[in-house]
Amino acid sequence: MKKIYSSLQLLFVFSLLTSAISLSSCSSDEKIQNEPVKREIADDAIKLLLGDQVFYSRATMNGVNKTLLEKGCPTKFNFSKGESKEELVLSLSDFSVGHMPFSISFKCVLKFMNLNSWEKKEHKGEGWVKFKGDNANITLNEKANSNQSLNNGGSVLGLLNVDTKEIEFTIDYNMMNVRTETFMQKIDKSRVQHYEEEFKKFEKELEQYKKEHGLS
Repeated sequence: MKKIYSSLQLLFVFSLLTSAISLSSCSSDEKIQNEPVKREIADDAIKLLLGDQVFYSRATMNGVNKTLLEKGCPTKFNFSKGESKEELVLSLSDFSVGHMPFSISFKCVLKFMNLNSWEKKEHKGEGWVKFKGDNANITLNEKANSNQSLNNGGSVLGLLNVDTKEIEFTIDYNMMNVRTETFMQKIDKSRVQHYEEEFKKFEKELEQYKKEHGLS
């Protein structure tokens, strides 16, 4: 009986220690993220992103890839200066998924922050910075009815390496379970000049994919 009691005591102590370590880790991560990003990294990030950018992105609805092609669809985003020097505004105009009866225009203020401990393990090397935005503004551009503007309509979470020019981010539109997933890829500003060509090529590849898979 004493052995069982001792074992229970040890288990209880171990649980307390585990909880304390977990809470300490979360508290430490929160402190790290809330600390100001190094000025030079923030400046480099803003300089790198500012203006129009074209990335391959997958549009998903309820977890289903609506762009169908594995590489995604070439999507044009815009990054503009925010009210403060540390902010950027991410905009996406007339975005639609599948046969939605409307398109979405999205605008969100982004702030830069440090990576937490888990993100640092997943993304090795120097130059990484995280960007995040909440309470985005969404306008539904309906085909038959007047436009509708929504606040608190979504969020953005992403990572950028100012040294390697790699970026990934996800937009959650907070409606109809629609998301835009821009997987890890290199920033190439020259793609903006060839966006129309890229998009036409995507449309042809998409039609071919539908034929091969018996999709209407």
